[in-house]
Amino acid sequence: MTFRKLNIILVVLALSVGAISVFHNVHQAEYVREMNESWNQASVETMQIALDLSALERSFGYVGFIHHLKNYVLRRDDTYYFDATESYWQTVDALRRLMMSELPERDRMDLLVVQRTLNAYFRKLNDLYLNRADLSAVDADRYVAVDDTKAREALVRLREDLIPNLQNQYYQTAASNQDNAFWILLSSTHPLLIILAFAFSISVISRKVLMRAKEIDTIFNSSPDAFIYSNSNGQILRTNKMATKIFGYSEEELREMRIEDLVDSALRDSHRKLREKFVSEKGSRVMGAGNSKIMGLTKTGVHVPLNVSISSFSLGRHKGIIATARDMTTMNKLQLDTTHDALTGVFNRRHIEVRLDDEVKRAKRYGRGLSVFIVDLDNFKGLNDSEGHLAGDRGLTVAAEHLRLQLRKHDHVGRWGGDEFLVVCPEINQEDATEIADRIRRRFEDLDFPWHCKLTMSIGIATLQPNSATVTTQNLFDEADQALYVAKERGRNRVEHFAELQRPKCIK
Repeated sequence: MTFRKLNIILVVLALSVGAISVFHNVHQAEYVREMNESWNQASVETMQIALDLSALERSFGYVGFIHHLKNYVLRRDDTYYFDATESYWQTVDALRRLMMSELPERDRMDLLVVQRTLNAYFRKLNDLYLNRADLSAVDADRYVAVDDTKAREALVRLREDLIPNLQNQYYQTAASNQDNAFWILLSSTHPLLIILAFAFSISVISRKVLMRAKEIDTIFNSSPDAFIYSNSNGQILRTNKMATKIFGYSEEELREMRIEDLVDSALRDSHRKLREKFVSEKGSRVMGAGNSKIMGLTKTGVHVPLNVSISSFSLGRHKGIIATARDMTTMNKLQLDTTHDALTGVFNRRHIEVRLDDEVKRAKRYGRGLSVFIVDLDNFKGLNDSEGHLAGDRGLTVAAEHLRLQLRKHDHVGRWGGDEFLVVCPEINQEDATEIADRIRRRFEDLDFPWHCKLTMSIGIATLQPNSATVTTQNLFDEADQALYVAKERGRNRVEHFAELQRPKCIK
């Protein structure tokens, strides 16, 4: 229908709509208010993104990580190494917050470029600190050099994309508010004038509504999240482009499907019951509370991890559901990279320290026992020297997998550094800890390795007794470390418990 035909119809209807003019304007005022709230929310989100980007540049740049790295290269003071490490984690946190924001795909790729450059710097810094301390300042500076041209370009593009002109946005919204407020006041106080100008006003408003509908449709399809709109029976009515990208179906195919078709067949019946219950209760919620995971099923049968929020609403007799789904594959990988050791797949040193501290606090709070193992691989240097670093890496992964298989699900395993692992076993007493550790050692000794150099395990144990309020995390770790030292001194491939070392020797 053309705008000319629309104007003719509206002029004919103008004489019969005078009685509902006030109702129309009240509805229009509510519409304006909702749109303003939407713009305000967008401004707040944009400001938060700008602040996160500023934090990223500050913690990564020449007053943050790079600054401390250069100082450490020149001065070799451990303080600068620790400052650089702290700035690294601050930068990782800023990257995580930005990745969780609703950003275009190009900006996400730029963030990954910055992440890779940051990780390259950090790996070289750690290798310099742990293995190349004897390099001169010039050689060290040359060693830690990383081509960060793409990262700088990515940051420039991020600034251009993520920091809009908020002041202009505010003025535009304020001006729109004033225009709409004027027309609403005019229509409320002069109903006869509104009736005469009704056709023209509706024509202008229709153009704006159509334009706004196009804008909303553009935003709907540009979102990094999948939007799925369905009725109360679960029949899909509309989707956006991201939904087709995540699930692999076309929009036409999705409109022929139900919501339950996008989850595993074993879960469809329970999902249908939950959906029907949710529609009757109305409201909004985030699915997958606690440790449960939401997995979507694609057209090819692949399961995709999702973050899903759903809202139900009613318009007269019509009841609908809007589901917002975000593909968490990249985010889960990024989160895994920040908490797990890249080679072995167990927790990295930073995260196992956090787990150890949490478990010590929990054990002291509830008066429970706790045992800590420090596991060291015997003959690991000989394996590296005789078989090469690839064999050494394989030995570490075999040891990590062995520890995982021998321990309980709620025990924690982390790579402490080099060929050492830290194991945290909640609610394990001294006797059980010694038995478990010796079983781990014996079964590892029985493994068949494809190398001439035989790997074994030496294990030092410390146990936090129930109601040991004065023992600290550091005390517990030091005791396990001392027990490991004794195990090494007494011939390796053995288990020693710190408590046994404190017992007086029998005099014969």
